[in-house]
Amino acid sequence: MKKTLILSIFLASIIISAVPRQASCFQLTKELKSEIDDKQWLVKVHPNDPQYHFDLAITYAYSNRIEDGLAELKKVKELDESYAPKAMAYYSKKTGLFPDDWKLRFRYAFALYFNDEKKEAIAEFQKIIQQDPKNVFSYGYIAVIYGEMGNVDDAIEYAQKALDIDSNIAAIHLLLATAYYKKGRPGPGFQETFEALRLRALGY
Repeated sequence: MKKTLILSIFLASIIISAVPRQASCFQLTKELKSEIDDKQWLVKVHPNDPQYHFDLAITYAYSNRIEDGLAELKKVKELDESYAPKAMAYYSKKTGLFPDDWKLRFRYAFALYFNDEKKEAIAEFQKIIQQDPKNVFSYGYIAVIYGEMGNVDDAIEYAQKALDIDSNIAAIHLLLATAYYKKGRPGPGFQETFEALRLRALGY
């Protein structure tokens, strides 16, 4: 994959910490942990299949394991540099068959993004939000894409919406700080950067 900015912006939130998460923060549920285990097993069984690596990468993306997801996307590129359009075609079909499966739609949104179909990717993330208004990472990724497109006001709006859902995700504070700096607002930018660093120190 050539495009990894949407993931790398969130890298600042990934550290190992012994500090337990509060109930109001994102938590890795047993169901999500089981999903990760299953997809890790498939990667182990099919180590040279980019499909399984991409599938695992996006699972990491909505599990707040962004650094692991980025590593898997790098593996996808190593295995098949032309995988992006294949992913878009595959998940377009799967989403059409199972329109209520937000996890498939999440994958389709990423596939669209990696094919430079940014507006279409935003539309898919917005459909996820319609299904699950508290899907915090969908808001975050929409904010990232808007930022890349130069729509900084929209990026700020969606980053703030994400923080309204969960104010303890350090990466979204960092994303909001970046948007404020682009708007020439260093004061709020510094405040958000400081908050991101504070939360990182706590393991968020």
